[in-house]
This record gives sequence, C-alpha cells and structure tokens, in this order.
Amino acid sequence: MTMLKSMAKVAGAAFVLFGMNGLINYALMKPLEGGSDAFNRLRHHLDDAVFILLFVFVAVVFWAMFAVLPRERGYLYLGTISFLTSLQLFWDWDGKVLLFGPFPEIPYGSLVVKSGITFLSFLFVAYLLKTVNNRITSVLLWAGGLLWAMIFAALLLSVDDSTLIVLNRLFLVHVFLNMTLCIWQFLSLLRRKERQAELRWITAGFFLFALVLLPDPLKDMLEDIQGRSLGYRMVYWEQCLEDTFPWALLSLLTVFGVVFFRRFVQTINDNRAVTKELQSKNDALEQEVDTRQRLDQLLSVLLRTYRVADLEQSVIREGRRYFQPYTFVLVKVDEANGSVRFEGADGLSSHEEDIREALRLRGNRLSSGEAIITSTMVLGSAGGAGEIRLFLAVYAVDGGSIIVEERDKFALLLMSKYVSIFYEYFHLLESRLKEMEYRQADNTPWLSKLFMQIAEKERKRLASDLHDEVLQELLHIRRILDRTPAGQWLHEDNEHIRLGLDNAEFMIRETCRELMPSFLSDHGVLHAISRLVEKTRLRVDFQLDFHALPLNASLNDEQVTAIYRVVQELINNAVKHSEASRVTLEIGQQERALHIGYSDDGKGMETDIVFSSANRLGLRGISERIRIMGGEVLVQSEPGQGVKVRCSVPV
Repeated sequence: MTMLKSMAKVAGAAFVLFGMNGLINYALMKPLEGGSDAFNRLRHHLDDAVFILLFVFVAVVFWAMFAVLPRERGYLYLGTISFLTSLQLFWDWDGKVLLFGPFPEIPYGSLVVKSGITFLSFLFVAYLLKTVNNRITSVLLWAGGLLWAMIFAALLLSVDDSTLIVLNRLFLVHVFLNMTLCIWQFLSLLRRKERQAELRWITAGFFLFALVLLPDPLKDMLEDIQGRSLGYRMVYWEQCLEDTFPWALLSLLTVFGVVFFRRFVQTINDNRAVTKELQSKNDALEQEVDTRQRLDQLLSVLLRTYRVADLEQSVIREGRRYFQPYTFVLVKVDEANGSVRFEGADGLSSHEEDIREALRLRGNRLSSGEAIITSTMVLGSAGGAGEIRLFLAVYAVDGGSIIVEERDKFALLLMSKYVSIFYEYFHLLESRLKEMEYRQADNTPWLSKLFMQIAEKERKRLASDLHDEVLQELLHIRRILDRTPAGQWLHEDNEHIRLGLDNAEFMIRETCRELMPSFLSDHGVLHAISRLVEKTRLRVDFQLDFHALPLNASLNDEQVTAIYRVVQELINNAVKHSEASRVTLEIGQQERALHIGYSDDGKGMETDIVFSSANRLGLRGISERIRIMGGEVLVQSEPGQGVKVRCSVPV
C-alpha cells in the first residue's frame, strides 16, 4: 500500500511537469503576431537559456557541497551531471553564436555529452544503491564507459554517419537496459528495506526521472526505425512531450539534492551530538580525576596514621573538606543495644531513627563499601570492630532532603571501603599488641617495636605501589587532559585514558586484596594460597612448586589470616632475597598440627643472624606470628646452600 501511494505521487508529479513543460513550450515556441524574427528566435530559446544557467548554478552548488563534505561523493556526481546537462542543452541550441563567432555544427556531437551524462547517472545510482560490485551492474557500467569512449573516438576520427547511427542505436539500447536494471534493483531493495525513508526518496526520484524522460528516447527510437523526423506539432499536449530531458534531470537533481541535503543536516546534527557527548564525557572525566585525586590524598593521610583515634579524625577532616557544603560525620552503631553515636558533628534525632529503620530493613546484612540512601542522608558502610558498626554519613546542614551526585556517591563508597580496611586493621593490631604485651612476663618493648616496624614496612610498600603505579597512571591522564583542548579529543587519547583508568583500578583492587583478602573466609586458606602462588608465577623468573595436603581442622579467622600472611612473607622473601632457580612450598595437616614447609636453592644465609638483623624483619614477623599461635619455627641455611623453613602450628 505504501509503494502504491508513492507511485501515485510520482505519477502526479510527472503529470505536473509535463503540464508545465507544455505550457512553457506552447507559449514560447508560438510566434507573437507583430514580433520580429529575432525576437521570436529569442523567445524560442528562452527556456533553454534559463535551463543552461540553472544547471550551471546547480553544478556550482553541488561542487561547493562536495568541498565541504568530501566523503559524500554524490555531490561530485550531481555537480558533474548538472554541468554536462547545461553543455548538452547549449550544444542542441540551433544557430548559437559565441563571442568569438558561430559555434561549429558537429553531427552527432551531442551524443558524446548524452552518453557521458547517462554513464555518470547510472554510476551515481549504483553508488547510492551500493551495487557497483554487482556483476550485471558492473558489466553495464563498463559497457557504458566503453560506448562513450567509442563515440568520442568516432567523432575525433570523423567516421561516416552509418557508424555513428549504429553507435546511437547502441546508446539507446544501453539506456533502456540500464533503466530496466535500476528499476528491478529498486523494487528488490524496497521489498527488503521497505521502511527506509531515504531509499523510498531515491526510488521515487528515479521513477520520476524515467517517466518524464521516457518520451524523448521513445521518439528517437521511432525516428530511427522509420528513418525520418517525427517532431511535435504546435499542439499543447504534444508540446508537453517535447524536450522533457531538462525537466527530467532537474527533477532527479532536486530529489537527490534533497536527499543529500538531509544527509548534510544529519551530519551536522550528528557532529553536534558527538561534540556534546565528548564535552559531557570530558566533564565527567575531569570530575572523576578530581575525585580520584582527593581519594588518593585521603589514602596518603590514612597511611600516615597509627591509631584508630587518629584514623577517625583524619577521615572526618578529609570528609568535611570533600563533601562541602554538606555535613560529613562518622556514625557508630552499637549492635548490642541499638544506640547511634555521631563523631564530628551533632546528629538529629530524626537521623538516628532513619539509620535504625534503614538497618532494620536491610536486616543488618551490609558489606563494607555498600550504601544506604534515605531522603535525608547517604550512608556508606565502613566495617567495624566487635559490636560497633561504622558508617560514613553525608546529610544537609538543615536536616532537609539531599540529592548526592553519582560521582560523590562513588567517592563516599570508595572512601568507606578504604576506611573499613584500615579501621579493622588498626583495631586488630591494637588488640593483638595489648594481648601480646599482657602475655609477656618481662614486658620487653622489642615486640611492640617489631610490629610497629612491620606496620611501617607495609605502609611504605603500599605507598610505593600506589605512587609507582596508580599515581603515575593518573598523572599520565592529567597530562593528556592538559595538552588536549576541549572538544578536540582523538580516539587514541580516549584509549590512553581508558587504559590508564583500567590500570589504576586494577592496582587499587589488587592493593585492597593484599590488605584484606576477602576470599580467605569464602574459599579457605588453601584456595587463597593457591591463587597467591598462581599470581606469583606470572611475575617471577624461578620455578615455584606448591603442594597442598588435606586440611581437616576448622581454623578460626585469626589462624587463617596468620597462616596466609606467613606464606605470603615466605614468597616475598624468595622473590626479593633468595636469587633461587627453584622454590618449593608445602602446607597441610599432620595429626593435630598444621605444617608449612619452604625450601629454595638460592644463595642462603647465616642462621645465627637471621632474627637479629634489621634486614630479616620478614622472618622475625613470621616467627612471632607462629609463636603467638603456639607454634614453632625452624630455619636451616648456609651461605650458598639455600634456605629451609619449617613451621608447625597446633590446630
């Protein structure tokens, strides 16, 4: 039904063009009574003159559009076809005179121009339909180009009229074959892609061109068959059918001009949309970089703290600075009695009720880094210790409703994750130091000093990793942002920024996993150690063998963490100090004891200075972790003979 309506519109447009052509021809070709012969000749060619100037103007316009959009080769085709049409109309002008004298009359001269126009027209249609590589289309296009070359060569060689008559017949046959092929291709494409508006426009334009042009080649064919000129009488309906070629081509150029103008407008709109999207992404990227810089600053501050109280004050200070103009506080919820306490500012009673209600709805099942959003505040879960649950809260100063942007919500959640790691770590460290000091009869200070050194060593390692990896990636992204003006992003810049952010994200995740491996409690210590061994094998140049024996005992969280840290430190010592070609690691349960075995074929060391040297801080930490669990450590080594470590822990 849609195709029938389109064909009806095309037929109506063709009828209007025929009527306009007949009206103009009948009015201009009929001599005026009392007018001179020169004036009547001028009127006779007035429509041709107007068409010639019009097609020259259209050619200039299309060529200008091609200069603006060189990727749209259709403008080049249309401009060239329009210019050749003006030349064809001028060639067929009887008695034409130029400034330098009469234009030479060349028999069949216009045939060269006609064949060039048809060749370019069908090549243009094939370009639009993307059928240039079609076998039949390619053959007809090559035939059209060869036919034009033959006609041009025949005129240059001044062959006899019989040869030109044959070439003219071949030209007409070529035109009808091409038009038949184009109509078949249009119908085929419309059946498969009926809803494509642009294709319907192109099809309508080609059918309109064919209908309006049809009388001219049919008359030429009849004249060729009968061997005489038929002509048209001075009757209105016959004048409608005379010289329809410029009207047909003008209609085709108009339709295709509209199609390409719509493409031009669409291209402009797409460019604006892309520019707007790039600007939006640039703004979002700048905000994200700013957020990550602030979080990096927070991480640096946390790395310089040593106690839970200092950690809380640092978090409150940095949170206030980041979340202005909102109020930022630490919220401590006692799960035993349900009390809520605010650190850093005075909270409203309504806020306390909101927090209790939100926790009740969540059933107290909230992991570190998750969020609770209410109408008046945003809470980020930051872990806790014992019965105390810690949250980072942001709310309006007046206690009213609050809307937090997505980047600020992301910053709050990531900050909560950081705080939970350090908060639990410091609580555990303080509790273990107090326990160890209580258990030490002689109250010697070396144990506290040792673990402070271990903590300081871990902070330095973490700071070094973040500085050498994450911070360098962010600085690289910042340099790309500084050197690239807004709106001039290249695809390579986007890829560099994306890759840099991916690397930074990966390093932060890996650092968080090393600080608190969440998979210990999920999959067990043997699985966690297996993953650690696999990751180590990817970055070391020695052979690392791992043998895991059955582990039937039920280990508590402290034992699991301690065993994992012992193995992690053994592997770190092998990487940094052993210079070994092969390292063997064994872990498993024998009767009521868990055994950890380590051996390498590296440079070895002197066992009498293993636990006294400051450079052996890792082995001292291993010894203390095992001793706290009631176990024993045996180290065997000689210079050049490798190292063997045996750890035994009752379970």
